[in-house]
Amino acid sequence: MKIVRRPGLLLPASMIVSFLASSSTPTPLYATYANQWHFSPITTTTVFGTYAVIVLAALLVLGRASDHLGRKPVLLGTLALQIVAMIVFSEADGIGALFAGRILQGVTTGSALGTLGAAMLDIDHERGTRANAVAPGLGSGIGALASGLIVQYLPAPTRLVYVVFIGVFVVQALGVALRPEPTGRRPGLRAALVPELSVPRPGESATPESSDWASGP
Repeated sequence: MKIVRRPGLLLPASMIVSFLASSSTPTPLYATYANQWHFSPITTTTVFGTYAVIVLAALLVLGRASDHLGRKPVLLGTLALQIVAMIVFSEADGIGALFAGRILQGVTTGSALGTLGAAMLDIDHERGTRANAVAPGLGSGIGALASGLIVQYLPAPTRLVYVVFIGVFVVQALGVALRPEPTGRRPGLRAALVPELSVPRPGESATPESSDWASGP
């Protein structure tokens, strides 16, 4: 039974890593953007804050939507919007596009993390809890490192890294589409969209247990 469950965790865990890696990708590029578009450090701080607020709001409002809509539809929707965000970044020509991309990233990341955390607990509660704890920090670190290396050593840094992530998200979307729906749909979507704040007991969180995703890059 354990041999069957382990592969089941790979896709959702990799999606947490890729969502958070892509959200940290713009960080090494902010200096490049500032030089190109001549915006101030205050603008950079505002971009940081915008992502953090949106991702928290999306997690609170949309984090339980997959219990009622199904895991697959929510994940496919967030992957599609994340691809749109990558396209916005890759074609960005000003600060407005940067804000638009970060808002899209906040919505998709907040929505996806709640769903992915729950999906991993559906598959294997013990390993899913550990994966929820490890994947966010891994994703944030990978994104910043990959972006930094591309900025330093490869051409077209403000485009190439996003093109890479588009490919990653397309592959993951195919993986999600081919998987069976792990849970049935439940009524009560409207009530689930009302934010509910609580302190989970140890080991029972359905969302990645790291501050990295919340603080944002």
